[in-house]
Amino acid sequence: MPDHWPCRRRVLLPSFLAGAWRFARRLPSPNLMEALLYLLYTDESGLDAGEYFVVGGLAVHEQDARLLARDVESVFAALPPRWRDAELHAQYIRAGKNQWRGLPAERRARLTDDVATLLTDRSAARSPVLFAVALHKDSFPNRDPHERAYEDFFARCNGMLGRLTSRGDPHRCVVIADDSRLEQSLQRWMLRWRERGASTGAAIGPLSAYAEAPLFVDSRASRLVQLADFVAHWVYRAYEAGDESVLRKLVPGFDQEDGRMHGLVHLVYRYYDCACLACGSRRSARE
Repeated sequence: MPDHWPCRRRVLLPSFLAGAWRFARRLPSPNLMEALLYLLYTDESGLDAGEYFVVGGLAVHEQDARLLARDVESVFAALPPRWRDAELHAQYIRAGKNQWRGLPAERRARLTDDVATLLTDRSAARSPVLFAVALHKDSFPNRDPHERAYEDFFARCNGMLGRLTSRGDPHRCVVIADDSRLEQSLQRWMLRWRERGASTGAAIGPLSAYAEAPLFVDSRASRLVQLADFVAHWVYRAYEAGDESVLRKLVPGFDQEDGRMHGLVHLVYRYYDCACLACGSRRSARE
């Protein structure tokens, strides 16, 4: 995108969230009056090139979305004025490209650390919950890798909301995704998953927590969609390039319970030979 385009988040984001909130409440649901909403911000990496395709993002409670966006702005406020309104695009920040050209590497690394710390801050009553699926494309020669990865990704968040519901804390979910050429496919897939269920091991049955098909927004309009890009990019870097420097910092933020990792998934043939954290947790669950 052109470097001179401004980040329009202050204008579009509040009305967008309000519309999603009102729409979700018009949909039929068990315990509708009690159910609150999680917003699942989503992005992808490795759509074309590379051995991996990654879907990543974060689930944020509706009451916390504005607060988290404000915290991101606080991190950016510490930057020199030229970069305070720049888009949080993890690849460009890492490489010093496009809008991020000219900011010293040390300062860009510090910004990356600050964002990772924000995403894993467990001091709040409800912290954002991270999710990511890294799919090795050659391990699924007979499946559409994009459909397979998104199916598992959405199933993971559906599982988290199911656990909350089982404890008497029902929630629905609306997906807010960065603009993607997979938009029409995602809407079609989600309709099927909501009605007939997902086929992955993560969830066999309808993805009933989702109130609507994914909604798409220009990432320049939403700091929280930009955070989803941050998660997706650094998971991709870990599995595609072996650079785990930031993923290691993000691990505490992924959905996990009783020592089992739910939110970070590595889909690869012969996962039982893989030494990564996600595959180790998967093996432990099967023992």
